[in-house]
Amino acid sequence: MMIFKTLMLQLYKPGKQKRDLMDTALLRYSQALQFLMDTYRNEIIELSKSETDITQHLILKMIDRETAKSLNRFDIQPFKDSLLLEFSAVAASYLARRKNHPKTGYPLPFLDAQSYSRAMSDCVAQFDSGEIGPQRFQHRSFKLVDKAGKLRSVYFGRYATNRDYCLLYDEFKDRFYAKLYLMNRANSIPGGYCASGLSLKYVWDGMPFMSNLPGQRRYIVVPLAFGKEQYADLKEALKNPRLLHSSRLVKKDRQYYLMVNIECSRQITREAVTTMGIARGVHGGLSYTICDKGGGVRERKRISACLKQSGAPDFSNTIAEIAAKNRAQVVLEANGGKNDRMPVPAQNRELCFSVRDYLLLAQKLKYKLPGKGLPPPVEVSSNGLFLTCPRCGTRTQRNRVTEELFACIRCGYAAEFETVGSENLAKRLDKYHSDKVPITVSKKEDGFLCCNKILGFRCELPPDTTDYTPMFEELDRFIGRMRETYIDDSKRYAVWKKLAQAPDLRKSVHLLLR
Repeated sequence: MMIFKTLMLQLYKPGKQKRDLMDTALLRYSQALQFLMDTYRNEIIELSKSETDITQHLILKMIDRETAKSLNRFDIQPFKDSLLLEFSAVAASYLARRKNHPKTGYPLPFLDAQSYSRAMSDCVAQFDSGEIGPQRFQHRSFKLVDKAGKLRSVYFGRYATNRDYCLLYDEFKDRFYAKLYLMNRANSIPGGYCASGLSLKYVWDGMPFMSNLPGQRRYIVVPLAFGKEQYADLKEALKNPRLLHSSRLVKKDRQYYLMVNIECSRQITREAVTTMGIARGVHGGLSYTICDKGGGVRERKRISACLKQSGAPDFSNTIAEIAAKNRAQVVLEANGGKNDRMPVPAQNRELCFSVRDYLLLAQKLKYKLPGKGLPPPVEVSSNGLFLTCPRCGTRTQRNRVTEELFACIRCGYAAEFETVGSENLAKRLDKYHSDKVPITVSKKEDGFLCCNKILGFRCELPPDTTDYTPMFEELDRFIGRMRETYIDDSKRYAVWKKLAQAPDLRKSVHLLLR
């Protein structure tokens, strides 16, 4: 599995002409994406009523030749392929969310002045008629105000020297540049000899020189500014340019940035011999517990809340070092731990490791752990994390004796309340692997119905069935089709992931006969 991280590279002091060209590209891209969403609104909403999984490939097939041709009026030829891919991704994400949350609003990538006025009028009319309440009206109106005039980032789907984007390097000045294709042939700009261009090389196999001949150009070249960590990654890309992948051009606070997806250097992943649960700390910071494969606790500690003054990066470095020392599989709370119901005393709220902090930590560990030769972190449900007994699994509020003490009312297990969450995480992975996925088999008049509601799997078998092999074959095909689908629901993703990684589906499934 390839692990990626995103480098945030600032486009350093672009001139007025280059700023205008980037602003124009951002506007045209945003308008074209909204045009596609508007054009296929009815078809996408109709697809949301389907019980089958909708892949991005299926959405791309909806785009007819006439619509694709009409996109050219936005002058987005340099990133037309990327635009279509983003359209399919946005639509697929919406369809996945709508399955679990039917009231999910239709995507609105870009809102110009005319569309804003129309959308706000519709919102007011719905409120006046009583169709939506005050809270819903406030949420929608604030969202519209936030969206108005906000430009979508331009997606470059490929790293290439003659299209999309690429990086350049001046070895004499030890400086990096970005080459961005923003114009089509009709809008190309004249370019003459450039003194700095004499030493610019493509960050590409063989490091060829960039052509410095005068003529019409569909691209701009802008120097890059970045920190020490990004510099080290770019130096690594000089040795292996194939680490560089897609990117986005973003405008934020009047500054321009190139968000480059770079593949982390591939290292041999060592097999983990322990599990390391990392939970948000009740008294600030984090707590971690390291368990052996059999569930025995090897180490339990806190990571001081004072480190939070330097932000989440210090936590990720500390955790990566501890995990490497213990050859541990790191287990994290899913969704930033927002469902862990962590009881935080009022005096500790300022020190509390927030959901946002925890999400940033998880994001960094996804590339820092593989950098240490360890597998990426596993995220599991955080429901009842601080109320469940790590020994017998009893889950109740009564297990919390005081703010400092956890004591199970069933088996008598006692521990410092601070460490219960991380110990449950460390042991939850073993429980996850041992539990089987239930498939309900119900007898019907015309045969048997096999289904799993979380997955959305259904399979009908004839009445004289004695062998469930056809059901397992259909389940295997169903799991395979889901690989092409964006899975927004965390429970569904967890079940799918478990079955997708199972060497034998029969040993990972439990049939419930009814």
